[in-house]
Amino acid sequence: MAHLSERAFRALAAEEKFLAAMKRSHVALVAGEFVIKANARISALYTLYEGWAVRYQLLPNGARQILDFVLPGDLVGLSSVFFGSSRYSVQALTPVTLYVLDATLLPTLLREEPSVGWAFLKGRIAEQERADTRLALLGRLGANERIGYLLLELRERLRARGLFRGQSGALPLDRALLADAVGLSRVHVLRAMRALRARGLADLTNRILTIPSVRNLARFSGFPLTRAARAQAILWRGGAE
Repeated sequence: MAHLSERAFRALAAEEKFLAAMKRSHVALVAGEFVIKANARISALYTLYEGWAVRYQLLPNGARQILDFVLPGDLVGLSSVFFGSSRYSVQALTPVTLYVLDATLLPTLLREEPSVGWAFLKGRIAEQERADTRLALLGRLGANERIGYLLLELRERLRARGLFRGQSGALPLDRALLADAVGLSRVHVLRAMRALRARGLADLTNRILTIPSVRNLARFSGFPLTRAARAQAILWRGGAE
């Protein structure tokens, strides 16, 4: 599994003492374990340091809708801190390491270090933009374009973290996950992946994503390269202790 490059971690300067005070521990989970369960009350805030997780909701009919993929540097549990619980679950897709932060100290941190609040705001806006785009995809794009857009979005997020270089990078996703992220059946995902491969736009084999030409895939799927992902502020830096 690829490690997050230390260069991707944002130096926190004056905020670091507050973040050090907030850190309580770190936890390691195996694939399939829950970071957060929907409707459970939690008081901790997490930063994903290593690995992949998925944030999703179960619909009344039992179907799963993936809301976002959680990558190294993403915060987990912020809505639970403010509202007491979350409507979604977060589950590890791979073995993950998370830093556990004491959320009760968050108001003090935001009050005394506005730059951290600004980083939180930017992160939430980025999440909202992804959610808005996914909603538009479900209603307006065909299967091939939906999958192409999602693959390119993930590629850009990984690249901003130093986890995707050149034309290929690890993508620990299967057809079921891709299907639940873009509202398609597994059969439609399989057909879409075959179509993208045949066009020379993208290939996902053995969980390695290859995109020969970012520009060609962006043109095909409507992905705006001018809005390429930027690495979010990561609220802890350095290796797992």
